[in-house]
Order: sequence, then structure tokens, then C-alpha cells
Amino acid sequence: MITTPGKALGDLAMKLAMSVAPETSSAYVMANAGMIAVLLQAIGQDSERAVANRLQDIAEIKVLFTRFTDTEEEAPNTGAREAFLERTPPSMHLSDVTMVHAEGLNLLIELHAWAEANDAELNQSIWTFLLNHTERDKFEW
Repeated sequence: MITTPGKALGDLAMKLAMSVAPETSSAYVMANAGMIAVLLQAIGQDSERAVANRLQDIAEIKVLFTRFTDTEEEAPNTGAREAFLERTPPSMHLSDVTMVHAEGLNLLIELHAWAEANDAELNQSIWTFLLNHTERDKFEW
């Protein structure tokens, strides 16, 4: 049988929550087992979607940077944002994708701080991106 990491982690979480935790005699150990089960379930969900979600975020960040790089000369780090448009992860490994994703988010944070005071349309576009980002990454319980 070949299983996916997300399914395996979800199965482990359920086993821990439904079989192991109730058999413990300590409320502290039971609570810890429950917490570990929830974390395993969250890691399982994220393992299935992490690369796809981060790549989608990167694509949407690039759209924001493309729309506003040329028109916003006063905005911070214009050169870094323009360079980011050419960035791609060196591989599809989660760590490589996360590195590029983090770079884009850091540049977006700086741009968002500027946009809040200087560009209402950009500010709203960034809030729309952040809503999309959180919806993609929410956990289903």
C-alpha cells in the first residue's frame, strides 16, 4: 500500500486522539496527546497543499508587484520588487518554495505599510490577496 503523508499523519492523529489519549490515566498526558493529535492533523493537511498554496501566493504577489511597480516610484524597495518578478524556486521542494514565498511576503509587508498611507487601491488589493491567502491556508476540522 502506498499512502500519502497527509493521510498517514491524519490516521496517526486519529489513532492518538481516539485510542491512546482516552487510555491514559493523567489528564495532563491526555491533554498533551490531544494537542499532538491536532498538530499532526494540521501538518497532514498542510503537507498536501503547502507547495501549491505557496506557488499560488507567489503568483498573486507578482501580479501585485507588476501592477504597482511601475506606477509607484515612491514606494519602498522598487528594485527588490522588480527583481522578485524574475524569482522562481530552485526546486519544488517545500523549503525552496517557502524561501521564495517568504521573500515575497516580506517585500509585500513593506509595500503594504506604504500603501496604507499612500495608495488606497493598492492597499485594498493587498487586503484581497491576504484574504485569499488565509482562505487557501485555513485548516478544515
